[in-house]
Amino acid sequence: MGEQVKWPQMMKAPDSFRNPSFWCDFHRDHGHKTEDCVALKIEVNELLWKGHLREFLSEKAKSHLSEETAGKPIEAAPSRHRDRTE
Repeated sequence: MGEQVKWPQMMKAPDSFRNPSFWCDFHRDHGHKTEDCVALKIEVNELLWKGHLREFLSEKAKSHLSEETAGKPIEAAPSRHRDRTE
């Protein structure tokens, strides 16, 4: 899966704006909690739209995702990219 994941750039916020007690495993840096990481949520969403990670979805979520992407080639799925820096 490592080759499918787009790892984020280093966080750009100055150290004075980061909370040193919070660690993000995705960014591998201090500043916010992993569970609050917007860049990680965007990347997981991208992987789901590309057909990865489906084994971790509930049946209801699989059905919903299939309905949204029905008849669309994966490349035609709407781009959900945003700036991946925090």
